[in-house]
Amino acid sequence: MSRTTGRMSAALLAAVMGISSIATAPVTVSAAEKPWYEEVEWNVPQMSLHTEDRESVPSAEGSTEMRNRKGGTSVPSAYMNTLAQLTQEYPQTHNQGKYATCWAFSATGLAEFDLIHDDKVADKSIDLSEVQLAYFSYNNQEDAFGGTFGDSFKVSGNYLTSGNLYYASRTLLQWEGLIPESEAPYAKAAETRSLGKEYAFDKDVAHLQNAYVINLHKDAASVKKEIMAHGAAGVGYYADETGIFSNTAVYDKTGENVATYYCPYSGKSYLPNHAVNIVGWDDNFPASAFKNQPAGNGAWLIRNSWSETAENSENSYFWLSYYDKTLEDEAWIFDFEPADNYDYNYQYDGCSYVYKAMTCPTTANVFKTQGSANELLRAVSITLNEDVNVPYTIKVYTNLASPSKPRSGVLAAKVSGQTSYAGTYTVPLNKAVSIPKGTYYSVVVELGKGNTGIDMECSGSGNGFTAKAYADFNQSLVYYNGRWEDLAEAGSFYRVGNLCIKGFTDKADGSIGKVEKAKSSSVTRKSAKISWSGVSSAEGYEVYRATSKNGTYKKLATVKSKSYTDKTCKAGKTYYYKVRAYKNANGTKIQGKLSSAVSVKTKK
Repeated sequence: MSRTTGRMSAALLAAVMGISSIATAPVTVSAAEKPWYEEVEWNVPQMSLHTEDRESVPSAEGSTEMRNRKGGTSVPSAYMNTLAQLTQEYPQTHNQGKYATCWAFSATGLAEFDLIHDDKVADKSIDLSEVQLAYFSYNNQEDAFGGTFGDSFKVSGNYLTSGNLYYASRTLLQWEGLIPESEAPYAKAAETRSLGKEYAFDKDVAHLQNAYVINLHKDAASVKKEIMAHGAAGVGYYADETGIFSNTAVYDKTGENVATYYCPYSGKSYLPNHAVNIVGWDDNFPASAFKNQPAGNGAWLIRNSWSETAENSENSYFWLSYYDKTLEDEAWIFDFEPADNYDYNYQYDGCSYVYKAMTCPTTANVFKTQGSANELLRAVSITLNEDVNVPYTIKVYTNLASPSKPRSGVLAAKVSGQTSYAGTYTVPLNKAVSIPKGTYYSVVVELGKGNTGIDMECSGSGNGFTAKAYADFNQSLVYYNGRWEDLAEAGSFYRVGNLCIKGFTDKADGSIGKVEKAKSSSVTRKSAKISWSGVSSAEGYEVYRATSKNGTYKKLATVKSKSYTDKTCKAGKTYYYKVRAYKNANGTKIQGKLSSAVSVKTKK
């Protein structure tokens, strides 16, 4: 029985893909002709999943938002620390058998525990498919709207022989999973050579919305708080099959005969090779319980994937010393929601290899609605896998006049906050934003901390792995030197793709027509009257104004009539007006497309 994972650190992946320095030789041009992307310092962070290969995971300790997360501000000395507690609430353990799929078992375990403990939409009978997750981690499917066109991450060998929680998180954030075990059973893994696209998007029962990476050694308290909130954490360590680091002991709290494990060694011979789940802890677990006595008391209660029977055994549940020398810094927290949480996921980051390739405080993704009617934007997500404690402001602009100008529309929503850990955050909007069908909207992210940046996709290949990240124009843009620049221009030179910014929408109850024949009249030095044709079923109209045709339009008024007089003008100034109709449906405002711009110059 193979118990290895085939885990490859991201630093090693970067090396074998030839992307440790992704910049190619620039074309020689004069300084005046030098394109923006040659002025930028492009960088590939060492995103290894092994602490030996890179600097420690940044710690979010001290974050106000972190202290206010679910789980409270205090952590008990022991939690969920008996087998009886675990078997009463959670599913049985599983056996990965001869395949190196522990990372998939760890990820599905995180989902099952979170859906039971946090979302309370499942019970211990839940069983999600590891085969489906493993398959789609290396066989990406283009999403329904074509946003992930050209993106892929593949391994040339068997998809059951390699992986880690990093790859799993990126696959799951694309909404490729998870599905019930019965749809793709692990017992048929050997004969499951391919799965249809419907197994990626149509049969799923859970979506990953948040993924946090916490430094286990520097911020153990936060890891414990998140376990209390979500049920489990995913970690890696060096698992030895010979039993030289294993022991049994009587656990004083229960009198149970439990299994223990502690490796006192580190280095290249003891790199983490196995992924498991932390499901509990005891700060006072005695050091004397381990075969090789560690420096102090304390242990994590681990859920393994080497047995179908829930028992006190290294194959099932065992205690891992806090002081284990191979235990990785990275503790992964997955926060899932049922798959019916949103109707649509607007995204471009379909390649599973992402990193902070450049630091930029302001970035944006531009999307075009694809549904058959209006949609309601309810949340957005951002990925910052290398940064912690980052203040952010997210602004949503609708009815863009130009997709190459993310602010050339109506500022429809603004929400601010601060991240705590590294990872991906789904941020609900304070109020759903109505987006007319077939129109462009943007998600603009402004970061309030220096040397930070939204992660983006990367292309590269080598040693059996191939990552392809494709960016088209008018998708991902960065605000550089006072103007918006398109990442598609940099892609062919530096092999970068799109930004990891997503938008989540629901179908709206119908649509409403566009205002036509908008015009101006009765223009004076300090006022201008705008009138327009009525729209069928409209309950009222919204009037917007900007100081440039493709600028940001701000709402002036909401009226019931088909005209409005702006009395806030200044003499000799040019203004641009747009109008749209609205109606209410089931308590939600449905807004139509903006009219064509009406240019007005007031008298001097």
